[in-house]
Order: sequence, then structure tokens, then C-alpha cells
Amino acid sequence: MNDPELDLPADRDAQARYDAHLVRAEPDLPGLATVLDPGLLRAWSGLPQARVDRLRHKPSTSLRAAVDPGDGGPWWLLAAHSPSSWRKAGKDLRAAAGAPVLVEDGLRLVLVPAACDRALPAVRALAARARTVAHNPARRAVLRTAGGATVTKVHADPGTAARSLRAGRALGAVGVRVPPARTDGPHVVRAPWRPGRAATAGDTAAVADLAGRWAHADPTGLPDLGPADLRGAVRRAVAGTPALDEGFTDLLHRTASRWWAVAAGDPALTPAVFAHGDLSPDQLLHHDGDWTVLDVDRACRAPRGWDLACWEAALTATGTAGARPPATAPAVLVAAATLLRAPEPFRRRRPGWAAATRALVQRAAVAVDVAVDAAVGA
Repeated sequence: MNDPELDLPADRDAQARYDAHLVRAEPDLPGLATVLDPGLLRAWSGLPQARVDRLRHKPSTSLRAAVDPGDGGPWWLLAAHSPSSWRKAGKDLRAAAGAPVLVEDGLRLVLVPAACDRALPAVRALAARARTVAHNPARRAVLRTAGGATVTKVHADPGTAARSLRAGRALGAVGVRVPPARTDGPHVVRAPWRPGRAATAGDTAAVADLAGRWAHADPTGLPDLGPADLRGAVRRAVAGTPALDEGFTDLLHRTASRWWAVAAGDPALTPAVFAHGDLSPDQLLHHDGDWTVLDVDRACRAPRGWDLACWEAALTATGTAGARPPATAPAVLVAAATLLRAPEPFRRRRPGWAAATRALVQRAAVAVDVAVDAAVGA
């Protein structure tokens, strides 16, 4: 979401209006304004380059986020609480025992080191000799060793490490390059750091060819991404997408309702082939004439074309979709993938997040139109 074309004055106004609306609508979260306003956050935290990332909002209850200090230093976890959830702050403080913390009782704000994420206890031992690359609170942390040679991923889900290894073996068996990985217990995966150029919209044809190759990999032992899973995921994504304005919200819900109707019983949603599960440009590196596939911890058996639908959604989210060739994934899957990504721009808080959110929902609406026309024609 670093595309300067997305950071338009009108979009910044929309972001500010939505943030202000959210603050007014959530009086039980007095710290919300500090979390959402970079200037207030930096002044309160004493981190002059701090940036919120991976924000998770439970309306009227709490808001949690990772905080990138912006200077290469250790990351932080920030929580804004309502009166009903304020008692839970004690759990975070106990997990951070002995570490620096910042507590603001009046705003019910708590800032603790990300290394003290109580859902990821393995991170604390690693943080002293590694640099955080990404942190998704209570879900996953990615660290790179000080020498830069190794990437370590710590997962809250104890099944994810084994899933990553299983997917890596399946890809290697069909000649797709993946970094050799090893586990360190059920929560930790280590792999060598790989150099290379991340994929771009201009690589779409090559990505389609690569996805076609790995579709022949054996998905045995991986979970299925079936119709019920997709319907549930789309429902949760729609609920978590910010209501930017009345017209946008109407389009979002109308598009989702039409998708649920056209997707009902559609054989295109049947799990059929191995899929990366979360394909985006930063998951592919080009080096020495070939592609290396990263982050296979969401690999699954999915509908045919799911990875290309995810690819298109990722390009839409970054404002580069206009450079892509025509989509080759079924329209009903493109609509699902773009709706699933609709909450992500707000959660990542990159410049232009409102424009990216609009673009995703508009692309989903177009894909639903195509899917409906195809269903009528059939």
C-alpha cells in the first residue's frame, strides 16, 4: 500500500472522517484516538517514528495493534481497553514482567514489548538476538537473526509449523523452489533468508504458470478450503470492513449478498488442488532465473484458481491491478478473494488505506457481476 497514487487528498480526508467517526462511536475506548492518530501515538509513546500495524478491533471492547518503532528497534504491542476489558491488561503486564511498559489509566492504554506477546512465548527468548520483521499480535511473529542468515517464524497455532513443512515438501516434489525449513517445536519454523526480487503485477503471466505447476502438488494432509469455509470467511471479512460512508457500505453489503447467492452450490468453490492459500507479490522472490515461494503456512486444498484470485486481490489492494493481464480465475473466486482482503488496508494502516478498501470492494462488485452473468448464461 505504498503506491503514491493511492495517497490522494480525498482519500486522506475519507480516512480522517472515518477515524473521527470511529472515535465518536466508541466512547468506551478513550484511547482509540491515540491509537489511530500517528502524532498522538508518537507523543504518548515517546517513539518519534512509531507506526501502527496489524490493528485488531473488537467494537466497544478493545483494540490491539503491533507498533513498528520505525527505527529498526524492537516492536511493541499496544492495547486500548473498555471498562469491561481493562482487567485483561493485567495479563499483558504479567507477561511483560521485568520489561519496560507504559500504562495510561485515564485512556486505558497499555504498551508492552512485542517480545512479551503472551500468545507467542517463544518470541521473548529469540528477540535478544534477532530483529522483528513483522508481528501479528497473538498470531505470528517473524524475526531475522542479527547476521541476517535465518528467518524464524513463531506461530500461535501449534499445527502451523507442521503444515508449513508438509506444504514445502509437496512443492519441492513437483520442482517448485522453497527455502529448506526445519521446526523447533510445534510453534517455531526456521529457514534461511533468501535474497531476490519480489514479484510485481508485470509478473502475472509467470505467476500463473508457477501456480499451474504447483497445482499438481499433493495436498494430502493439508486442510480443505471449502464452500462453507469461504462463506464464513467472507462473512467475517464484511463485518470487519470499515464503513467508510453510506454509499460504500451499501455497495459492500449488496456485493456480499449477491456473492452469497451466486456462490451457493457453485462447483467452482469445490476444493480440488494444492494452493498456496495466501498468494501475494511478497510471497514470491525471483533469483537466479527462478522463483522461490515463501510463507506456505496457509497451504491447503482449495478451489481451482484460488491462488490466482488471491493474486489479483493482492494487486488490487496495492493499487497495481491495472497493470495485470485479464484474470484467469473464476469470477466467483475473484469476488471472494477481494472481499476477504477488504478489512486489511484499515488493519495495516498504510497511507491510502481508504482508497485501497474502496478499490477492493469495487473490484469484488465487478467480479460478482461477471459471475452472475455467467450463471444466467449457463
